[in-house]
Amino acid sequence: MSLRIPRASFRASVRRLLAALSVVAAIQAVPVLRAAAPYDFLPLKPASPNYARVFSGVKIGNVTPEPDTFKAGDEILSAAYAYLNPTSQFYLSAPYRDRLFVLLDHRLGGLANNTGLEDIGFAWQAAYAYMLFKHHRPADISAARQATYEQGLANNNAAILAGNPLVYSQTPGVLAQVWLNGDIRLAKAVYFGATALGDAVSAEKARVAIDGVMARCGLGDGGTRYVGFWNEVSSYHEETVQNYIYWWKITGSATIKAALDATVRYSVVSNEPSGFTEQSSNIPYKHMYNNRHSEPASLWKAYLYDDGYNFYFGHDQETTTSTRLLNAILYEPNRQTKVPSDNVGVFFDRNIQGPRLRTPTFGWIANGRDVQVGGPEELAYSSAQGYQGRMVGKGTFVGAFALGPIANKTSLKGALDTVCMEFKETAGTDTNYNRGARYRFLAQDEKTRVITRRNFATLSTTYRVSKRTSSDATANWNSGATVWTGNQLWVLTGERMIGLVQIANDVQTTVFGLDARLVFTGGRLGIMGSYLDLLQPDSSTFEFGQLRTRVHATNLAGPVTQQRIGISDPNSTDNFSALARIHDAAVNNDQPFTVAAGTRRWLVLDVTRDGVGYATSVVNVLPANTNWAVLQFNEGNRRVRVVQNLTATGRNYTGTFLHGTTYAQTSLHRSADNTVTPLVISSGASTVAAFVPPYEHVIAVNSNQPDDHVAASRFSEDVYP
Repeated sequence: MSLRIPRASFRASVRRLLAALSVVAAIQAVPVLRAAAPYDFLPLKPASPNYARVFSGVKIGNVTPEPDTFKAGDEILSAAYAYLNPTSQFYLSAPYRDRLFVLLDHRLGGLANNTGLEDIGFAWQAAYAYMLFKHHRPADISAARQATYEQGLANNNAAILAGNPLVYSQTPGVLAQVWLNGDIRLAKAVYFGATALGDAVSAEKARVAIDGVMARCGLGDGGTRYVGFWNEVSSYHEETVQNYIYWWKITGSATIKAALDATVRYSVVSNEPSGFTEQSSNIPYKHMYNNRHSEPASLWKAYLYDDGYNFYFGHDQETTTSTRLLNAILYEPNRQTKVPSDNVGVFFDRNIQGPRLRTPTFGWIANGRDVQVGGPEELAYSSAQGYQGRMVGKGTFVGAFALGPIANKTSLKGALDTVCMEFKETAGTDTNYNRGARYRFLAQDEKTRVITRRNFATLSTTYRVSKRTSSDATANWNSGATVWTGNQLWVLTGERMIGLVQIANDVQTTVFGLDARLVFTGGRLGIMGSYLDLLQPDSSTFEFGQLRTRVHATNLAGPVTQQRIGISDPNSTDNFSALARIHDAAVNNDQPFTVAAGTRRWLVLDVTRDGVGYATSVVNVLPANTNWAVLQFNEGNRRVRVVQNLTATGRNYTGTFLHGTTYAQTSLHRSADNTVTPLVISSGASTVAAFVPPYEHVIAVNSNQPDDHVAASRFSEDVYP
């Protein structure tokens, strides 16, 4: 759910919109070179610090094909530009031509034999290279090679178009179906291959898919989509930006240029202090904690838009040993540097449609984006198509992380990556840790709401626990629904996130386990981060690196178990993450047991970093209520009661908010309309009386901090102008 803006803030919102439009207009006015036709070359710039080494990755003289398809794709593109591009220092150099033939013989020859079809690693580069060869040096291609290459391209084009009819075989294509950073590479393969073959029909299908559907995959603060409506992590965002740039520069696509323009703010919003890129509330399917933080994409944006924040994040790439062609194609000298603040507190991130906290040593995010039905950027378009997203639902709605100085490839000093309730559907060992197989914990049909203030934020959600993993976009996800409903209610401040996490079943059912799921991570073995022990000083406290978690209360009466896992499963060698389960009493040695209808299991937990005390007076006020979730706690000079309507019916809530030591003001904030009203304080208490619409929440705050009592929020443009 997006942040709702009340009428009182409308003028300020208009001013922000006009400012944003002026920035976009300035961006679109930036003069840049592009190819006049698809087979024309993008010129290289000898002044680029990378110019002398962009072709160093071509293994001239080597007659062994590159086995890795992604490395093969990079080498094919570099070899083609080395040999065929007149601005290359190796123009028409036979060793580069011969190495290119080794690569194309293997890859296009494989496609001719229906091997390696729809491989995103090399497909577009191979098709593009052959198109360039055929136009610029047709005499270099023997008749036998031409027959093999063209058969391979025809086979691959047919497989790609047939394999994704929701994108290619209807107009407009289905946005919910798109796997952006993969599909754009496959569509480019079809376009360039079909152009080389003279197949105008297939080329047009690919062009329409890119310009008409993939151009719509931008998010509100510069992010791009992954699969369906999920937001991409930084590694994949880099790939999307690279492919946007090539497509725009080669074809002149105005819609992709606009989509590229809209990505400018991504790095400054998503990169945490000391270079850590937050990913803890991203896709449960494919976590990407790694040391690729989209720095090359930042450098390219700095060249294109003279954006100082992007140059700050990407300038090191200018002088690395990078073989990326775009570094030399896009190079512009004398780019400004703008240093982002690393201590801006709470602000609303439109990429995740939720709040995030940014400080030098601690951060959190709350992902309010509905990954099934899309967000405000594309809601009218996608809803009209009648499809829901193809990707799995969330494994978590919040994530927290402790940060420190850069060391061992990262500043990450411990993260809580996942927190939810789960049940075990079948007996046996589960190795599919992040997307669920025997254990079910992913969300569908979520009703998620957020509030963002300058000093705190909230998230509430009600969802159906799902057994669906991923498949094609569909009209709904009903086939994946289980009889279990999850509820989460979170308050997030500058020092912590504290939440009530619940699960309940509609009807009597049999399970092999019922527990709370907590996943902590220190990174990814061999790539980023370090091994951190998960310690339990007592039965209710977890210590992981510099992150601290306390379970204040729970009705889960069973033991706590631990196991080491990889954050990107199924990687059996990665043990940088730890999975803790707080079990229900009936663990029962992996034997089935019956759970009566209406059974509710819950816990309240508090997540912060070392050196910060836990909240006090933490109470799950109505633990057995099926209509309301009510959480109350004290934190420093703030007293909080938050109330969530768990039902599809609007209800009146009345309760006494006992806040003890009375601070200057008490106010009530509503997720439904983002409004704030004062509450009367009497004898250290306030009466909370409010109508709460379906699945919405209200929060009563007693404090002496003025910002706690106004409907004021920071946005990315407010904290990074």
